[in-house]
Amino acid sequence: MIDDKWFKAQQRKVGVTTEDIARRMGRDRTAVSHIYTGRQKMSLAWAKAFASVLKVPIDEVLRRAGVADDQTIDMLVPGFAEGDVHPWQGFSEVGSNRSRSMNMADQLAAAAKEVVDNRPGIDIWRVSTGAMIAEGYLPGDFILVDGHAAASAAAGDVVLAQVYENSRGSATTIMRRYEPPVLITASAQPGERRVHVVDGANVVIVGRVIASWRAT
Repeated sequence: MIDDKWFKAQQRKVGVTTEDIARRMGRDRTAVSHIYTGRQKMSLAWAKAFASVLKVPIDEVLRRAGVADDQTIDMLVPGFAEGDVHPWQGFSEVGSNRSRSMNMADQLAAAAKEVVDNRPGIDIWRVSTGAMIAEGYLPGDFILVDGHAAASAAAGDVVLAQVYENSRGSATTIMRRYEPPVLITASAQPGERRVHVVDGANVVIVGRVIASWRAT
């Protein structure tokens, strides 16, 4: 079942209407209303429109729409799993024995999760690549990302962005330094030096990195 309250809360946060979402698909706002009420299912194309307008990752849209589990999402959005970062899913069990087996970084992540669970829009991710290694972000590092700050990202901020590939119907989450109007890497690897222009459609900033800590 779709979590329409979450979608409407995201609309309020970024100041958009159902008309704005529908316009991205060239449709009337009633189409969005039908998705919210369950009369119409969330398709991948609609999920991309929602993600772009609401400035949230496409996997989160699919998850909140209740149309796919994590494994299915990875299949529907293949680029997502191959990005610079991935969402930290937390632990499947809690308790004193589990806590004693965690290292310091895991315990900090678990404590942070208790806080962010009550603050929608702020999430914990983990770095997957060396795209920002020269900025001090190593694979395996934890990062705290504020989705509310996406629209106010300024020059020099480290951000997460969604890069949509229309030919594949997929989206990749990248981590970059924002130097308006482009996103640049801090890596020595030639394959990671591509510059992305933030246009609000094909490349969309979805959050700003506000904290990080290292797994040990």
